[in-house]
Amino acid sequence: MSRLRLYLDMVRYGNVHNEDFAREHWAFFRELLERLRLQHVAVAGLRALDVGCGKSFWLSLLLQGRGALVTGVDTEVVLPGLGVGKYLGLARSNGLERAARTLAWELLYARPYYRALERASGAPLPSDRVDLRNASVTELPFADATFDLAVSHEVFEHLPDVPGALAELRRVLKPAATACIYVHNFASLSGGHHIAWKYPDSEPSTLVPPWDHLRENRFPEIPSWVNRLRERDYRAAFERHFEISEWLPLGREGEALLTPRLREELAEYTDDELLTKGFLVLARPRPKEGTA
Repeated sequence: MSRLRLYLDMVRYGNVHNEDFAREHWAFFRELLERLRLQHVAVAGLRALDVGCGKSFWLSLLLQGRGALVTGVDTEVVLPGLGVGKYLGLARSNGLERAARTLAWELLYARPYYRALERASGAPLPSDRVDLRNASVTELPFADATFDLAVSHEVFEHLPDVPGALAELRRVLKPAATACIYVHNFASLSGGHHIAWKYPDSEPSTLVPPWDHLRENRFPEIPSWVNRLRERDYRAAFERHFEISEWLPLGREGEALLTPRLREELAEYTDDELLTKGFLVLARPRPKEGTA
């Protein structure tokens, strides 16, 4: 029953918020471009890697539309359109359930989502020019020092081996490259990835208790697995492989729900951990030993 409720909630949120997702993605992309500008990085002409590009590969499309040469990688089979081969490949590599979910997204939500994203960006989305690959970030099929830029949005919290992913990312990035990685903070109200807390301030759940994933975890059914790492764990992993330029908290949520009783129960966490939705990391690869 809980699995059925999960999918019913996903359909409901898709029906209500599909175009909101597109606008949120565009807002993040604008923030990313501004941060790159502040780092004196111009996107046009760069070889860019979109880590965990997802079935909509929206970040790849937006970067390609700004003149970058983009390769998107994902552990799922990611291709535009409704080709039979795509879904057979998805079923083989990711299972029938994942293939069915992707097909439902393509049939019900893809077209209005892309229309909304195109309207927000004010430019066509070049889906025919993006290079999409089925690959793991811990085993990237690229030579050393291939890319000028790596980007990722809400992917690293789903990786079982974050240090291994960062080591591999460091390998394929050029020495002067920039990595822009946005991580959804697990300790945040929405960080447990329960669909009921997708919009915690405007649509608070009446069923799932706030911060349930940090407490009794009575509602564990979520769309995708999360590694439960805390911000300090990510910082330690990044510092091993990258020189951090900026570590930016993005989004604040749940302040009205963090009651004194909950604050006491969650005393292991700081207020910033509990209330910050995510953080954007801008960093450059550390020089390899002997090359500094």
